[in-house]
Amino acid sequence: MGTIKRGSEAAMHVIICSDNPVLQGVVRQSFADPADRLTICESGMELLAAVKALVSDLVILDLETHGPGGLLLAAAVQELSPGLRMVAVSMGSEIDARPLVQRGIPYLRLGGYGDGDGGTSLSALLGRSGAALSAGPR
Repeated sequence: MGTIKRGSEAAMHVIICSDNPVLQGVVRQSFADPADRLTICESGMELLAAVKALVSDLVILDLETHGPGGLLLAAAVQELSPGLRMVAVSMGSEIDARPLVQRGIPYLRLGGYGDGDGGTSLSALLGRSGAALSAGPR
């Protein structure tokens, strides 16, 4: 499983919006640095409350989480915290992420449950998307 490598950059606070324990585990393993902080929100409403109350560096939005849809949540997060970096993910193949991608939000399908490379894929996406990690805290 890949971990997020940032060199000498400061620790990150990552908010994940997912009610999927497998995806939560993938993100935990990807941000394995003990200095990193991870806030898990199991609904869109929890995500919005966290974004409003907490200073964070990145939101990982599971498009399969119950509640408000991904596009609505992404727009609300951008309204509450302009400039907050966001990545949309899903474990399934039936998700249409085109509206989010068109808004400039990276999307990654992490594959089936237990395929073992979800963290590596997430690490690769965040490593490639310079803006996701290199811009520092907002």
